Amino acid sequence: MTVIVVTDASAALGAEGFAAAGIAVLPLHILTSAGEFLDDGSPLPTECFVADGITTSGPAPGEVRAVLDAALARSGGDGVVAVVMSSHLSSTYSVTSSVADQIGGPITVIDSRSIDMALGFAVLEAVRVAATGAPREEVAEAAHAVLAESEGYFCAATLEHLRAGGRVSVVAALLGGALSIVPVLRIADGRIATVRKTRTVARARTQVTDLAVAHAGEAPARMAVHHVTAPAAAEAVAAELRRRVPALEQLVVGSFGGTIAAHLGPGALGVSVAPVRP
Repeated sequence: MTVIVVTDASAALGAEGFAAAGIAVLPLHILTSAGEFLDDGSPLPTECFVADGITTSGPAPGEVRAVLDAALARSGGDGVVAVVMSSHLSSTYSVTSSVADQIGGPITVIDSRSIDMALGFAVLEAVRVAATGAPREEVAEAAHAVLAESEGYFCAATLEHLRAGGRVSVVAALLGGALSIVPVLRIADGRIATVRKTRTVARARTQVTDLAVAHAGEAPARMAVHHVTAPAAAEAVAAELRRRVPALEQLVVGSFGGTIAAHLGPGALGVSVAPVRP
């Protein structure tokens, strides 16, 4: 048996990707007036964006307990490494840590202080190392190593969804709309921070691309371009990355998972960059 890796749907690998890699997934919930949706990493249904009061929530303790118990059983005693979204953006880390303490088994819980494929690439690295038969400590260290060098930049066409989800203030959202400001964002120490400000969505997407290219540099890199209902823009950014990143070893293009999409809203686009470890 091997160490089993656990994450949540914000890692953006998609339902098929999680299953193919043998990753156990903590459920995230999307609540709208159109109903409740379970985030499995798939694109958010279009009807969610026309519903009033879209919100999200992390897994309940019972849900976490079920996932961790099953993962421990699968590991045959080798243990579990859970790498989850930033504790500043979700209750997932605190709930998972609490449940792991209650179980008392060989479980390591890591606050990624990140989201999307900056998290997802770390999860995949943990799976790769676990498949070699490495012990739990080495699997956790592999995830930490990728997280330490990963970065993600993104922009939203409107700040309204971030405001509604409590990720930016009402004042910031109102000012952004009144002044036609489109911020370029990143996750800094687990929180959403503004890197640059521009006047159009097109310019913001260009700056997201430029920042990602600069972060990748000359070293071998894995990158992901994710979007919310903006596939053409994502493909255009992907083409730029292929052209401008000399040591690009992997490029993933697709939709943000449901939870992230709920907070960013239609038109959002992001690029994640991660190192390639030997």
